Amino acid sequence: MATILKTGPLLAAASCLGALFAILCVIAAAQTPNSTGITITLVGQSMIRSDIRETAPEAVPVIQGLLKGDVVFTNFEAAVAEKGETTHEGRGFLSPPEALDALRTLGFNLLSLSGNHAFDLKVTGIQNTIREADSRKIVHAGTGNNLIEAAAPGYLHTPKGNIVLIASASGLITPGGSARADRPGVNELRVEAGDKENEATIDLPGAPRNTPNPEDSQRILQSIRDSRKQAGLVIVFQHNHVFGNHSFATIFTEGMQERLGPNDWLKKWTHAEVDAGADIVVMHGAPLLHGVEIYHGKPIFYDLGNFIYNLPPTLTYIHEPMNWESVVAYAQFQGKNLQSIWFRPIVLNYVGKGQPDIHNEYADNQFLHTRGLPSPATGARAGYILQRLAELSKPFGTKLEIKGETAEIRLKPWN
Repeated sequence: MATILKTGPLLAAASCLGALFAILCVIAAAQTPNSTGITITLVGQSMIRSDIRETAPEAVPVIQGLLKGDVVFTNFEAAVAEKGETTHEGRGFLSPPEALDALRTLGFNLLSLSGNHAFDLKVTGIQNTIREADSRKIVHAGTGNNLIEAAAPGYLHTPKGNIVLIASASGLITPGGSARADRPGVNELRVEAGDKENEATIDLPGAPRNTPNPEDSQRILQSIRDSRKQAGLVIVFQHNHVFGNHSFATIFTEGMQERLGPNDWLKKWTHAEVDAGADIVVMHGAPLLHGVEIYHGKPIFYDLGNFIYNLPPTLTYIHEPMNWESVVAYAQFQGKNLQSIWFRPIVLNYVGKGQPDIHNEYADNQFLHTRGLPSPATGARAGYILQRLAELSKPFGTKLEIKGETAEIRLKPWN
């Protein structure tokens, strides 16, 4: 390799470049988590319907720029369909196996598979998704070939520490989609309103308050207790559609206020999960951004909304502007002690390329594949998203300090 001698103008240019590099390093350090400890990056659900490396390659570097951390987590909100497998029964949120490759390329190394769309290809979809995730050595939790497997934690080992993931889902689970002793499915937390099961599919006017099913809650809490004995952080995920005693469709079609935050039962339940040993509780399902609570020094992200939202244009009742805005959360821990949390707001494009099919909910086309992809929010819109997060978090005593296009939670000295 040739050696270039820096003399005269070249030395001056090198000096200027060095100074510029130093300034950029200072700026980058101010906008990224501290390099010590372990950084957990959490985003909203990924309703991904294609291999976006092929269908939207220009979006890949943009998304990669948002996903910096030792652990990068999302919920895979779909079922894997192998070539030739389709369904026109019930819902059809299906993805090719290569969509999992795309998630890995983007930076994800930890996935929940528990959601109301995990069973969209019935047992075949559950087994496809598990098999394809395992073949790619993607750590996951939340579904299984039986209840023991579905409830089992996933273990992620990183150079900076170990992670345990426990995942479940509540509401809108297709009949037959919950795992049983001899049946594949989702690790479901059933929710009861008196003597009725609240699946968020119908309105239950006058029903008593929601409470978690005792059998399911005991199983999940025991899994958390067992997991906290392991060396590592315990992340507990829940994909939830149960709010009050109205159906999910009613709540969102009518734009009810309760869609903007967790129901009382959920607040009590997440506190119980932290008391059992959860270090982080994170939820999806609204699909809207909800507030953040710091309970006994542990963060509860009540809903991080959407990250990839390949939503069919037929589903208009979850299509309001707020569905297309969210944040990426970066939580830094030293051991089991939370050090900092900061947020980067994002926007998702609701118009894809090509022509939408507004009549066929099963349509699989370019428009669907290229809509709902995240990019950093900027300017006034970034400030609006962060201010909304601050207002939603205020009832929990959580204070956000907004700094331009990022925000940080002011943590109390818990230790």
